[in-house]
Amino acid sequence: MNKKNSVFLMSMGLTDEGFAKFESLVNKAPAQIKIAFIENAADIIPGSEEWLPGVRQTWMDRGYVGDVIDLREWLNENSIDLCNELMKYDVIWIGGGHTYYLRWILKASGADKIIIALVNAGKLYAGWSAGAVVAGPTIKHFDKMGDDPADAPEQIFTGLNLLKEIIVPHTDHPDFSEGALAAAEALKAEGYKVVALRDGEFFFTEA
Repeated sequence: MNKKNSVFLMSMGLTDEGFAKFESLVNKAPAQIKIAFIENAADIIPGSEEWLPGVRQTWMDRGYVGDVIDLREWLNENSIDLCNELMKYDVIWIGGGHTYYLRWILKASGADKIIIALVNAGKLYAGWSAGAVVAGPTIKHFDKMGDDPADAPEQIFTGLNLLKEIIVPHTDHPDFSEGALAAAEALKAEGYKVVALRDGEFFFTEA
């Protein structure tokens, strides 16, 4: 059983050290770790079909097992059924893409409240890029990294509040570093605690 409020967050990509820490948080061997892959942040990213399967395959190649949970299929379904589905997994893994669209679909499907409850009950939350950002208390200022809040059917700026810190990813990425640093400065100016991550770096909590 994971410790309460455990999260494992990353920018993009992991070293062997990162995977070892991930496994220690779950406290299982890779072949025994079942992951629910929620990849909806990429739904509205042009060309995402070209790179999305490869990100997931990186994890599968290391021996983890899992399934894609597409929240678009749960928008008009009973959230109790979605909760029962997610309970089957050791890890709820949320991928990168559009931060504001991701936050909207988490709410629209009821997944946000379910994930918060499951993590509070001991399930591990893992996320990269947008999936790491939404774990914090707010997603304000990430328009500076190119995500337009107006792209989401509803604009939501509160995060999942799974930790007090806000992850700012891609601080060394040639396409995103300028926006990442601007977002970090704006968040700090409002009094938020920021954890800036370069690609390959990770951050975790275990209460």
